[in-house]
Amino acid sequence: MDLPAGTDAGVITNPQEDGAIQQLIGFRGAIEIDTQTGHGFILTNRGTLVAAFFKDLSGSFRGKAALDHMGEVQPDDTGFRQTFSLRAYNDDEFQRAVVISEDEELVLSEQKKGSIAQLPNLMDETKLKKILTLPGVVAISAFFEGFSVQSIGDADFEHVAALAEDLLRAGIKITREMEIGNLEELILETATNKIIIAPCGDLFLCVFTQNDAQLGLLRLAIMNLQSDLQKET
Repeated sequence: MDLPAGTDAGVITNPQEDGAIQQLIGFRGAIEIDTQTGHGFILTNRGTLVAAFFKDLSGSFRGKAALDHMGEVQPDDTGFRQTFSLRAYNDDEFQRAVVISEDEELVLSEQKKGSIAQLPNLMDETKLKKILTLPGVVAISAFFEGFSVQSIGDADFEHVAALAEDLLRAGIKITREMEIGNLEELILETATNKIIIAPCGDLFLCVFTQNDAQLGLLRLAIMNLQSDLQKET
């Protein structure tokens, strides 16, 4: 299918790097995606995912199925190979792209057209920095689907977000299979460090600390942040 050409808005060669998600949240147009297995695109309107398509050797995927399939792409021995080529649209170009997406049944919806998925709302960075000042806290990463969306402190945030996502999914699977309710918080502790993972608004928060950090103080700070986010919604 031929979408409007738009205006070249650059290429992101490492979508997992810190700052890429913020750049995409404010973008309107088509994001052409090339991976080591296939290619496709996402149509986005300043933080709202509108339509998606992806094709590889296993077939063609449309709408939500395309997003789900992109999320299943696994790294090879050298890691993820992804390139995002951005094509910015004006009002007319964007509207034409939406019409094409509707005709091709690419619009993201569970039951009807127009029911579209949202990218996450970012957190107040001042509140994150306040947690970072607590004794023993080394770094904080707010992540979404394995991507570091916001991060402060001293850590390899791309690696932290990916591993935190794996740990989160494992924890959710355990709670479901044991039928013990919804996951509220994960704490991983070693002889040298602690990791706390908790849902915060649209994102998940990963707090990386030294082993002598006060868990009670950290949990209280996270609860206060969660409460503030609930009041804002």
